[in-house]
Amino acid sequence: MVPRPRNTLLSKLRRLTRRRLTILCVFHDARRSVHAHVSLSFVLFLVGLWTALTVLAVVVVTRNVDYWSARVKTMLLRAKFEYVNHQLSKNVEILSKVQENDEKIRRLLGMKSKKAIILSESGADRGGPTVDQARFLQQLSTKPHDIKITEYDAYLASLRRQIVDQERSYREIVAYIAEQRSLYRFTPLIWPARGNVTSPYGWRIHPVTRQGDFHAAIDIAAPPGTPVQATADGVVRFSGWQSGYGQVIVVEHKYGYRTVYGHLSARRFNAGDRVTRGTVIGAIGNTGTSTGPHLHYEVWRGDKVQNPIKYVNPDAFFAQR
Repeated sequence: MVPRPRNTLLSKLRRLTRRRLTILCVFHDARRSVHAHVSLSFVLFLVGLWTALTVLAVVVVTRNVDYWSARVKTMLLRAKFEYVNHQLSKNVEILSKVQENDEKIRRLLGMKSKKAIILSESGADRGGPTVDQARFLQQLSTKPHDIKITEYDAYLASLRRQIVDQERSYREIVAYIAEQRSLYRFTPLIWPARGNVTSPYGWRIHPVTRQGDFHAAIDIAAPPGTPVQATADGVVRFSGWQSGYGQVIVVEHKYGYRTVYGHLSARRFNAGDRVTRGTVIGAIGNTGTSTGPHLHYEVWRGDKVQNPIKYVNPDAFFAQR
């Protein structure tokens, strides 16, 4: 007796793949139809081959897309990198020009430059870029791709310090200009009245006592009623009668300056009033110890009397600074 083969899954698959398929092509005209007989295993082979080729094509295309995408990103990063380096070089150049202009402004204003301050303190020239800064700039222009992140960080930190220093210098210049403007406003710099100087500052023979006398002012002769103006901004500290001066106004200014206007015929301001340069504060008269209508004008700085002639010419004042 011959044993029957087992009806296993493998045998079933074999029988299935051995089955033949007929592919029939029917034309719409009078031509004969075309048919072909293929096994199922051949069809499965073609499907598998098609699938494998499709997967391979997808893998190849995907890898190429990733490659070109990475290459494009690299090109963009390189362009951005070169742009940042270019902008960094331009900013360094701008900062250098700002520092140069800073020194020019300081020389123009008569300020002591930062370099001069450093030299006076240490006796050494520390101006200009450091060796590390010069080396970094040279490498930035020749081999930017070889620069490390730490070198960038160190150089940017150096630039930040220079910017902070430049900002501090700018504030110093602004403060200096404001101080000079204030000094100009509160320094007596104009003639207090129009007229002729009949008695200068210094030793003289007193016109009344006929004795040697130190004249701590200048006398400006003019017709009675001639306007008398404040020679700088300030506050009226005294306005009234004083022996020898007659009707007198005393104006106190900043920086220790004080001006005195004596022998007035009229006073327009009282103690505590604020006046500005050019404000008419009174009129020339002949009050007090006087031999004729004139203005007795004194200038004090601190507790020392000054020669008023030095303060009636603004050009001379500016020439001293």
